Amino acid sequence: MVTVTMTPTKIRERLEESEGRVDTEKLVSALEYVRDDGRRRH
Repeated sequence: MVTVTMTPTKIRERLEESEGRVDTEKLVSALEYVRDDGRRRH
């Protein structure tokens, strides 16, 4: 679970720990979606 306090550095560290079990393209796409959705609501 990614929380509001996750920094880019922490996210990178967690991805490194996942040893390829995470599809990084899908993760980046999801993060961009959440970011863009939050921008539209303000």
